Amino acid sequence: MKKMDWMVNRLEIISHQSCLKQLIQLREDKRLYRERIIDGFIAGVGGSYPRGISSLTSYYTMMNIPDHEFVEADGYTACKICSFSKSRKDGYWENTSEIHYALYLGNTYGLSLWGALLDLKELVEQRPVKPTSKDIKVFRSLLDSLDRSEPGETPSEFEKRLAAEKNMPKNKYVRRGILNSLAVVGVIPNACIKTDFDTWIEYEHRVSQEVKLPNTKGRSDMEMPWAGWNGQLKVNWDVVKELFGQVERNEANV
Repeated sequence: MKKMDWMVNRLEIISHQSCLKQLIQLREDKRLYRERIIDGFIAGVGGSYPRGISSLTSYYTMMNIPDHEFVEADGYTACKICSFSKSRKDGYWENTSEIHYALYLGNTYGLSLWGALLDLKELVEQRPVKPTSKDIKVFRSLLDSLDRSEPGETPSEFEKRLAAEKNMPKNKYVRRGILNSLAVVGVIPNACIKTDFDTWIEYEHRVSQEVKLPNTKGRSDMEMPWAGWNGQLKVNWDVVKELFGQVERNEANV
């Protein structure tokens, strides 16, 4: 812990406007660039660098979140644009050490303002990571698994099949975070809304789609956009090529 300069209880005051302002300012930091984020994510999926998993959605949020005032969503006590809690919008204490610890385990927080900010503020102080050949192989196997999906396969059924293949991280919530991240940037399509790496989807619009899906009713752990996938949609290989050019399609599955 001393070597990493790790403070167990690093407390910070966080508010809607402070998070938004700092996150938008981070766009100017040259240490945060797309290739670095992509490399870290592949290394996270492959297992050599779990810390890199969350940064894909954190970077997406940083680059696309609009500058905005807090506007409460209909039916949700949160900002309709970014999901920041209404009860905490004016400021609250956050133990950032706890969040960073969770990030190093491979958990994802990048779709929230504070999650993306805490992730990227810490990441810029770290050295960039390149994925190993094994990492790339594991990432390719994930895409191939999605491409082998049968029509009608649900997200839950795919997760069970993915777990049985034993190529991915053992923790099911880490696997789900990976799948949802790929859905956010458009690699994994969904039946409700179009997602891509350069377009922000407002929180209210995203979660309002969940009521249309049988696999999300009453469940807080299955979220859009991953929840809106089905086996017929498979993978958007055009987006894979655009974002992850070094990961080639396995032609045996075509």
